[in-house]
Amino acid sequence: MHNNYFFLKKLTAELDILLAGTELLTCFSQEKDEVVLGFSNNRYLKCILKPDFSAITVVDDFNRARKNSVSLWEELYGNPVTEVRVFENERAVKIVLEGTYTLVIKLFGNRPNLLVYKGDELMAMFNNKLLTDKALKLEGFNRALPCDFETFEKLDGDYRKQFFTFGKDLFEALDRAAEGLSIPEKWEKLGKFLSYLEHPRFYIDSGGLVPRLSLLQGEEQPDAVTAINVFVNRYQKVTATDRLKADLSHKLVKDIAKTRSYMTSLQNKLDELVSGVKNEEIGNILMANLHAIKEGSTEAELDNFYSGEPVKIKLKKELSPQKNAEAYYRKSKNEKIEIETAEQNLAAAGRKLENLVERLREVESTEDLRQLRGVSKEMTSQAQSALKEELPFKEYIRKGIRIWVGRNAKNNDLLTTKYAQKDDWWLHARDTAGSHVVIKSSDPSMEVLEYAASIAAWYSKRKSEKLVTVIYTQKKYVRKAKNLAAGQVIVEKEKTLLVEPADG
Repeated sequence: MHNNYFFLKKLTAELDILLAGTELLTCFSQEKDEVVLGFSNNRYLKCILKPDFSAITVVDDFNRARKNSVSLWEELYGNPVTEVRVFENERAVKIVLEGTYTLVIKLFGNRPNLLVYKGDELMAMFNNKLLTDKALKLEGFNRALPCDFETFEKLDGDYRKQFFTFGKDLFEALDRAAEGLSIPEKWEKLGKFLSYLEHPRFYIDSGGLVPRLSLLQGEEQPDAVTAINVFVNRYQKVTATDRLKADLSHKLVKDIAKTRSYMTSLQNKLDELVSGVKNEEIGNILMANLHAIKEGSTEAELDNFYSGEPVKIKLKKELSPQKNAEAYYRKSKNEKIEIETAEQNLAAAGRKLENLVERLREVESTEDLRQLRGVSKEMTSQAQSALKEELPFKEYIRKGIRIWVGRNAKNNDLLTTKYAQKDDWWLHARDTAGSHVVIKSSDPSMEVLEYAASIAAWYSKRKSEKLVTVIYTQKKYVRKAKNLAAGQVIVEKEKTLLVEPADG
């Protein structure tokens, strides 16, 4: 309802008064699918243009981020606003500037966008992926709508076909009001409805799963600007809670399943170690039967005096029977350590599972966004700590970005083929043996690239040279062929940096 034509008509009327004569001073984007327009009266329009939610809100004294903020359409700056209107019978708002520029905020379902026209020609648009928007003409946004009784009568009183701008909520309200009425009576009821929509009231309806802006019922708001601001704020809080809750639940359920699978595998291994014939027992059986074992045998079937059943024992033919027994005794020491380790790991996994289940109950039982964010922060911190503990590579951090360095040829393969994501950046000293280096970022600064290149030079056989050429490219251009040795890869689309070797 917040993008209904009748609401936008009142909203733009208020914006026209609010922004009339002010200059457009800035246009920028610092959040995905959002554009901010700043005016000389310190008012900002935040245009939310997400496929699943679009809206225009009014913000006072917007604090622009210093990073990850992109300026847009600077040629528009300094032009005063001459008009703010909704296009006739359409969910699109136009902001007309002096200098023949028009900004069109298109709020169409899952295809919202912001388009810039100079005169009648499209000169730019925010979401360039919406290819069909390139064909939109400025004059084509206005849509004619027949409002006469003759048309209504020809349509047998079907106001849905004639007044397509009402939308679901208004149609349902009209259905209730017009039930059982004749066509003339419906027309009269429709006239009163249209008169109300020319001067509607604004409400926030909180009766459903998410709040809605309504022209019919709910908590009344004083004006359209207040109504849209309150609605968007409440809607985003509710949906943010739902999204975070669903995301945390999904991660926890996945971790619980993974932990249970790990515990099952560990328990099976432990059962096998405990229930099988022990290496120490095999050593004792061999020592008791040295006379019965032929030199150079690869297997011996002997009586197991522990179970009373015969047992087949594998032997190394190059070892004497006594040396084979000694080998099994050495294995028995590792076997005991393995059993102890498995028992400790199983107990730790059990504690982890209890914690995950308890945390899942906590997430599913709360609607408090702050509490959910606390859980999310804690989970992220624990995941990072676990990663740091388990990470099999050297790690450096520059400007908050992780840089991983392979330790040897096999470790290089592991880093490049398993741990690096396709958009991470990959580096290696040119034409020499050395470590694979991965920057865990899709868009590192040149400072970070040069820092990582110095590390790649340091962990190469050219580390003693004053300057080393290092190649770099994104991981998606690095591939491992089956016939290549450990650590060897095929690199495409590489660039080069000339750097001094340095250990971070």
